[in-house]
Amino acid sequence: MSSPLAPSARETRFARSELAPTRRRGALAVLAAGVVFSFGGLFFRAADDIDAWQYLTFRGLGAVLVVAPIVWWQNRQDLGGVARRLAWQHAAAGVLLGTMMISFIVALSHADVAFVLLFQALAPLGAAVFSWLILREVFERDAIIASSAAIVGVAVMVSSGLETGIGWAILIVGFIPLGLGMYSTLIRAGGDGDPVVPVLIAGGVCGTGAALVAAFGSGFDVSGRDLVIGLLAGALLIGMPLPFFNWGQQAVPAPDGSLLLMSEIVLGPVWVWWAYDETPTRATLVGGAIILAAVVWLTQRARHTDAPLRTSRG
Repeated sequence: MSSPLAPSARETRFARSELAPTRRRGALAVLAAGVVFSFGGLFFRAADDIDAWQYLTFRGLGAVLVVAPIVWWQNRQDLGGVARRLAWQHAAAGVLLGTMMISFIVALSHADVAFVLLFQALAPLGAAVFSWLILREVFERDAIIASSAAIVGVAVMVSSGLETGIGWAILIVGFIPLGLGMYSTLIRAGGDGDPVVPVLIAGGVCGTGAALVAAFGSGFDVSGRDLVIGLLAGALLIGMPLPFFNWGQQAVPAPDGSLLLMSEIVLGPVWVWWAYDETPTRATLVGGAIILAAVVWLTQRARHTDAPLRTSRG
C-alpha cells in the first residue's frame, strides 16, 4: 500500500528544530518515498506460497522492527511521555493507516496493481471532503470540478471490475482513498507531534490484526523466502521511507506533494508489468487516466493561486 499525505499550515515542533527540511530536500524526500512505495505490489507478487494474512503479519512486524528503535531512541529519556504527548487524532490515524495497509494487500489478492493504485489517486479528493466535514474548510469550486471528473473515472474502472468478477473487492479498493483522506485530516487535526509514532501504531495494528486472522486460518507455516520478503516489505517499504516522507512533506506545499507522489501510482504498475507481465484492462487505464488528470489539474490550479491546496495523502 501504499503511503499517506498530511500537509499542515501550522508550524510543527519538528519543523522548528535544526533538522527541519528545506523545500528542495523535502521535495526529494517525498519523491524518493513515492518511488519506494511503488514497489509494494511487486514485493507481494514476488511471494511464492503465502496468503495475504500471512504476508501482512510479517509486513507489519518488519515495519515495527524498524520504527520501534527510532521511537525508543528519540524518547529514551522519557518513554512514558510518548503516550502523554500523543494526540488522540494521531493515535486514530495510526490505527486507520494500519487498516489501510491491510486493505491494500487484500485488494491486491483480487485485483491487478494498476487497478488498486489508480483508485488510490483519489486520496487528495477524499482529504478535501473530510477536511470540509471535520475541519470546516471550504470545499472549493475547483475541488468540486475535479471530484466530479474523478467520479467519471471511477465509474469506468468499476465497470471493468464488475466485468472481471471482482465486484466485492471494489469495496475494499474504494476504502483505501477514503481512508487516506481521513488519515490526512486526522494528522492535521492533531497538530504537532512525532511523525514516527503513527507509523509504529500502524505497523502494530497491521501485524497483530493479520496474525489473529492467520492464527485461525492458514497459520504461519511459510517458506524462509516468503518470510524474508514479508519482513523486507515492512522494513523497506513502510518503516524506513514513511518517517522520511513525514519529515519531508513539512516543507513541501500540498500541490507539489500530490504531484511528487504520482511517482508511486505511475511506477507501481510498471514494475509488475515488467517482472510478471501483469497487464491492466483498457477500462482501468482509461478510468485511471481520467482520475490522474483530475488530480493533476487540481494541484496545478492550486499552485497558481494564492489559496493553498488543502488536500493530500497522509
